[in-house]
Amino acid sequence: MRNWLKRLVYRRITSLKRRDAARLSARRQRQARGARRQFLYFHRFGDPASVLMPGLVRALAERFEADIVCHLVGLPEAAVAPEPDQLDAFALADSVRLAQRLGLDVPSLATPPTAERIAAAEAAAAESLGAPDALERIAAIDTALWSGRDLPPGGGRAAAARQAGEALRDRLGHFQSATLWYEGEWYWAADRLHHLEARLIGETGDAGLTPQIPVLHESGRTGDCGGARLTFFPSLRSPYTYLAAERVFALARRWNVEVDIHFVLPMVMRSLPVPRRKGVYFLKDCAREAQRLGLPFGDISDPLGRPTERGLAVLHRAIGQGKGEAFLLSFLRGAWSEGLDGGSDRGLRIMAERAGLDRTDVDAALADESWRAVAERHRTELAGLGLWGVPSYRVGDCAVWGQDRLWVVEDALQHMAEHST
Repeated sequence: MRNWLKRLVYRRITSLKRRDAARLSARRQRQARGARRQFLYFHRFGDPASVLMPGLVRALAERFEADIVCHLVGLPEAAVAPEPDQLDAFALADSVRLAQRLGLDVPSLATPPTAERIAAAEAAAAESLGAPDALERIAAIDTALWSGRDLPPGGGRAAAARQAGEALRDRLGHFQSATLWYEGEWYWAADRLHHLEARLIGETGDAGLTPQIPVLHESGRTGDCGGARLTFFPSLRSPYTYLAAERVFALARRWNVEVDIHFVLPMVMRSLPVPRRKGVYFLKDCAREAQRLGLPFGDISDPLGRPTERGLAVLHRAIGQGKGEAFLLSFLRGAWSEGLDGGSDRGLRIMAERAGLDRTDVDAALADESWRAVAERHRTELAGLGLWGVPSYRVGDCAVWGQDRLWVVEDALQHMAEHST
């Protein structure tokens, strides 16, 4: 009964029908008031992802006649940002990649600013948050901050402005900076703004409008990497792993690469917290990403705990039989789109049988605890790459995290193929 009720909650959270109805209701209420569209933008000085946002947000606001209300926020709380040192290093490298890929003219992100300069930037920006050109002023201050130039003078309003921004962001249901809220939905970082653009194009009813913010994904290129190895770090409890898994194996086949499945325990089972508002945002984000990818999603049987442990035991055995890909895809599909409970004998049997594993295989797997040491070894390996989240990948010297970063892996594979001939 409890699992059934949780499935209903997940369906409600991820329902695209409910999302679209909420969008329509919000738009009609705004139109009845005769109001313009309004974006709420949350910026953090010192956050490289925030540096990429102002120009894109301004372009969308001008194109779709929206007002922008800017807010300052500080560092995320520890509960929503585990492994802060690794997160900072990854965010810096990732923002550089994104800026180059999106063709953004932003200051160099080579040297992170000091805490003192970040405080001075906040003080300067807080003086003009209510101004019509607040976003432009924030962008100019950020450019000076990262470029090492003198910052404008500031006052004493920064702390109050930051606290107000964080309180509003938290109340609306997010936990990070470089985020934009528009009529009930969140868009985190530059590579999610294409979802907002598509929504706004739909609102206009103008079939002639075309997207201007590119969707960053693998292109379908092919090549020959001569049987090189691609290490794939999945978690059975990660909906983003589900979104990535089929594409990982397809990418490997296109480039003649062997995939090594290095499964890890979910973060929450590794004592890394996932607070509710973070989990809700991730589910909603996965729902729209699944829609873009054409994947079924939302009939969820959360595999936290026993289902994941049982699934990893079977996955470990399946890998040894050359059936790791088939079982991994079967389990993820069952958990995230079919409501199959890996904690039940029936659910796990269905997942196993369609991957070519029989009851004897499942029983033998569940009696073997060796997968635990293997999962811990994989976790240590992942941490050694400067990563902690899933899905993550390593090919050659490239190590990257995210279902939306397979284009980085594809670029690395192309480089490898070109230099192996």
